[in-house]
Amino acid sequence: MKRMKNISGRLIGGALLAAGVAAVFLYEAEAPEEEADTAIRPIKSLVVGPAQTWPRLYFPGTLEAGTEVDLSFEVGGRLVEFPVKRGMKVEEGDVLGRIDPSNYENQVKNAEADLGQARSSLERMERALTVKAVSQEEVSQARAAVQKAEAQLAIQRKALADTVLTASFAGWVSETYADNFDAVTPGRAVLKLQDLTRLAIGVSVPEGYIMWAMPGSMEKAAFFVEFDALPGVRVPATLKEFATMAEGATQTYRARFWFENPPEILLLPGMTGTVVAEVSHAAEAAGELLVPSNAVGFDSAGAAFVWVLEDMGGGVHAARQRTIVLGERNGEWIEGIEGLAAGERIATAGVAILTEGRQVRLLEEEAGSGAEASAETEAPAEAAP
Repeated sequence: MKRMKNISGRLIGGALLAAGVAAVFLYEAEAPEEEADTAIRPIKSLVVGPAQTWPRLYFPGTLEAGTEVDLSFEVGGRLVEFPVKRGMKVEEGDVLGRIDPSNYENQVKNAEADLGQARSSLERMERALTVKAVSQEEVSQARAAVQKAEAQLAIQRKALADTVLTASFAGWVSETYADNFDAVTPGRAVLKLQDLTRLAIGVSVPEGYIMWAMPGSMEKAAFFVEFDALPGVRVPATLKEFATMAEGATQTYRARFWFENPPEILLLPGMTGTVVAEVSHAAEAAGELLVPSNAVGFDSAGAAFVWVLEDMGGGVHAARQRTIVLGERNGEWIEGIEGLAAGERIATAGVAILTEGRQVRLLEEEAGSGAEASAETEAPAEAAP
């Protein structure tokens, strides 16, 4: 009997021990619940504004002559007159150089003599034809000989005229490649002539901003040229042309702008300048809202949204998801936004991780609207840091 009690006690004790061990393991197996991240973190943002808050874009480049040409003689010979010097201003039709005309004058005289003989021969043939002394075919050959002599004389006269080089337009001699008494060959350039009344500037445009050159964007952008060496000087410019293929090394597109050379300032090719692109007054008047593309997210249904930051006081803002309708994209910005109002603040970072009601604070170094961007780098032109 006593033995049976001992066995029962051992069984009960073992059961209690097993239950205790199981309880310990079950307790440890239960993962503690993760605490929600309630820290108030800083965030990049900007205040939504109309078109005048588009970034001002800068494209550095080098000035070029609006029109320039290397002038050369069409005939060869020795220079006997070459009065031009670098930096000389010339007018259209001015004599820039002369080649020794002696040989060409002799060739003209020979051609004139040949023509005289051909005409005399034709006259004799025509008289002989009246008495049937020659055939009509012989007269036709004599007439062809006259035409050939006339053409040859015209060629020689032109060659003589080509011994004089004249300015094809008013401009400045920027470079000379010959000296007086040099022997020159046909087609060899002897000077470079530039028209400096209109200048051009070539710039490289990153792919994110080439939209400024598209016809649809031209009405919304105005272009100016500024100069580091001339503070305060700003000249309106017009987009003349742009490449539709990016340069392989830089992945940028070449664009060329024209502008009038201010009469009171002599700007010269080779000087550095900067093309400034900014919104035109017509676009400002339209009052279209715009946001940077990195502020826009898309939900599971594909609808676009932004996070509007509601001011809760004390430097704290709450994120509120707002569905919007997108407009036209220009570079890194989207214009014509519907669903927002001017003056509302939106997040420009963390769009994918923000949640409804999440509390945030604004970065102290916020730049606000009206940002500027430089095209020297391809970084997005964000309106806020």
